[in-house]
Amino acid sequence: MRKDLLFTILAAFTLAACGSGSEEKGPEAKALEMRGRIAAMEDTLFNSTGFDQRGAQELLDVYKAYVAAFPVDSMAPEYLFRAAGVSKVLYDGHQGIFLYDRIVQDYGGWERIPDVMYMKAFTLDSELGMKGEAKEAYQQVIHKYPDHPFAKDARVMMDNLEYTDAELIERFKAQQEAADAAAAAGR
Repeated sequence: MRKDLLFTILAAFTLAACGSGSEEKGPEAKALEMRGRIAAMEDTLFNSTGFDQRGAQELLDVYKAYVAAFPVDSMAPEYLFRAAGVSKVLYDGHQGIFLYDRIVQDYGGWERIPDVMYMKAFTLDSELGMKGEAKEAYQQVIHKYPDHPFAKDARVMMDNLEYTDAELIERFKAQQEAADAAAAAGR
């Protein structure tokens, strides 16, 4: 079913890009048109009041189709990053990891690589429960980008990897109670 949907979407984009006029559009015009379609899909999906799983999957497929059609376009790594985020919403952490790895491999010079690496670690931790792999991924963020804001976050996340969710909740409650007591004493 999803392959049929992806084929239909790709065919529609191809037909729309080719147009019916005698002039053939260049790659830049096709990319611009497809970006407009992506923006329209994002607006529709993100402005809806409920969760549209089918719309999210279609947007994910279109992001990947754009990158397949325009792999060297400046928006390619951004769309892969967005696709990984949509994968998270669709509870497909494995696909998110695959997409984050692809960004690092194919677009290693992209300015948002620290974000990508952190989100990979976070996905390994929160979505997939792969604590050992998450720890290694957090350590990579700290090692490669020690001055980036995500390095600080990675350190905090690593400190919390050993605790269960229930233990974390108790720790945060205790910290909040201590902060409240200190604030009350200072009044």
